[in-house]
Amino acid sequence: MKIEDFNDFLNDHFILFTAVLSGIISLLYIWKGLTDGHFIGTWIIALMNFIYIPAAVVFRRRCFSYFYLIYSTVLVFMIAFEKTFLFNNFTALFIVCIVIMMNPRTKLIALALYFSAVCISFSLNGESVFHFLIHITRSVWFIGSVFYVLENRFDRKPLVLYEDEVKILEQLCSGKVYQKEVEGFSENTVYRKLKAARERNGNITREQLLDLFRKEQQKKTPSC
Repeated sequence: MKIEDFNDFLNDHFILFTAVLSGIISLLYIWKGLTDGHFIGTWIIALMNFIYIPAAVVFRRRCFSYFYLIYSTVLVFMIAFEKTFLFNNFTALFIVCIVIMMNPRTKLIALALYFSAVCISFSLNGESVFHFLIHITRSVWFIGSVFYVLENRFDRKPLVLYEDEVKILEQLCSGKVYQKEVEGFSENTVYRKLKAARERNGNITREQLLDLFRKEQQKKTPSC
């Protein structure tokens, strides 16, 4: 399977893809619980991954940010109760950053919830103050980097496009307004390929994609 075909499949069946992975993770945690002992955190993670499957089917992408926010908080406490060092574990923070990128409106809630969970967990785990300060400093660094990228304070790299996407954009750039006017592709195919191109290049809008494509074409030739 070509990379382009896999990307199209992933975009069209993302709910199914994440639901299958969530089911696998749930089974692995159940296996872990049966093998390593009945630690309550293991069963909570298994249950959350199982609940994700019907939640994703019902609410689809709207539930992602809130599910991952709860998931990250549970991970912080799970690490604390398992008596492992917290200061070098940033799995939950990585998930929080994904939440913020998916739903920027949850930024303050996500950060407040994460740092509250970290403070409580470090206290429960009995870790030293300098471990706590190391973790907080790195967290601020990582989160600051995410905000920096989200606000596009960097030079955008050239668009990453496949050949079919270039052909479609060239026609839209030349004056065709509607997707059904694009020759050589069905309207549904045009929609899927533009959606894949938008998501691959930073979840930009259709208008932003066309504008960036025009600018890149103008650098190559003034005729576009």
